Amino acid sequence: MVKLEDLLTVYYRARANKRRSNDSVRFEMDFKAGLLRLCESINSRTFTACSNYAFVVTDPKPREIFATRMENRIVHHYLDWRLRPIYEQVLSDRSFNNRKGMGLHKAIETYRNDIREMSDCYTKDAWCIHLDLKGYFPNADVEIALKQQLDLIERFYEGDDKDDLKYMMKVCMRADPARNCRVFVPRSDWSAISPEKSLFNKPVGTGAAIGFLCWQNAMGMYINDVVKWLQSFDFLRVIVFVDDLYFVTTDKARFLALMPEIRYRLSLLKVKLNEKKFYCQHYSKGIMCLGTMLKFGRRYMKNTSFKRAMHKIDILVTKKPSAESLMCSLNSHIGMMKNLEQYGRTMAFVAKAMGAFGDLLVWNETRRCFNIAGNA
Repeated sequence: MVKLEDLLTVYYRARANKRRSNDSVRFEMDFKAGLLRLCESINSRTFTACSNYAFVVTDPKPREIFATRMENRIVHHYLDWRLRPIYEQVLSDRSFNNRKGMGLHKAIETYRNDIREMSDCYTKDAWCIHLDLKGYFPNADVEIALKQQLDLIERFYEGDDKDDLKYMMKVCMRADPARNCRVFVPRSDWSAISPEKSLFNKPVGTGAAIGFLCWQNAMGMYINDVVKWLQSFDFLRVIVFVDDLYFVTTDKARFLALMPEIRYRLSLLKVKLNEKKFYCQHYSKGIMCLGTMLKFGRRYMKNTSFKRAMHKIDILVTKKPSAESLMCSLNSHIGMMKNLEQYGRTMAFVAKAMGAFGDLLVWNETRRCFNIAGNA
């Protein structure tokens, strides 16, 4: 049985960074009554997750995103709150997405260390390989992913609300957001997305919703067994970040011989490799890893990523956002640059930004970030 005090704890987690959204404001006006209704609907097994929203983001590339009302968001966070310790116990230490302390920069740094280890500090031959999972989220099988989550709860969870967790997981993962959502942006926005990457073009039972926390966690687990199997080979190292798999191997021929088995194991989950995105080169040629060029001991920002960051300034000039929104947007790009050996590009970005927004922002050289003018 779900307790009201537990939902209250989770509510404060769920509303973080969402307090300005219309849905969050409406719920917060009488959140105690809202939590009581939610608690009763879960315990009486009448909870539904059918009120969702869909929109398209274009940065860094067009992508379909689903959001959900606050009641559903609280349930997603409740599932995460209860199952996060189990996820951390079960997930491979080579899976980096949607985990605290295991994000983008950690994945890049781990891959650098893998290259250094497998090449014996760049003195022996090693090959870098990149595989891409084709349509990882939109082609996910709902029932396969749900079974994995239910098995996880059955095997590892011991709380009094075990049956409630199973019920909430079933409702949330079978929510079918593409047929139970409202669209607040022009339908023409979807023209930038390939039809096969939209859940609106998928049959019922196919597709994971990008933006749902329950699905972010489920897709982190989806190929976990395949990743652990790959870890068993001593001639390679692997890291996984969402739909990207990066390898370093000392034996290219043995790795290529593994490819049919990799394809087969992924096919059992209805996952396919994108055959048009296959990279295999000697480490000395450098490799593009999650927007970063790695070559020997250095890390560079990808040229297209830098051009995109500079173009973002031009876009912000026309949109005229608030000083706070402007600061957050620019600092997100600075955060990537200052983690790389990119001082010259960072200063070029700062110069252009200050030329455009010098009346709103100041550059903090000590912390290497933008601050709102007057608040530095």
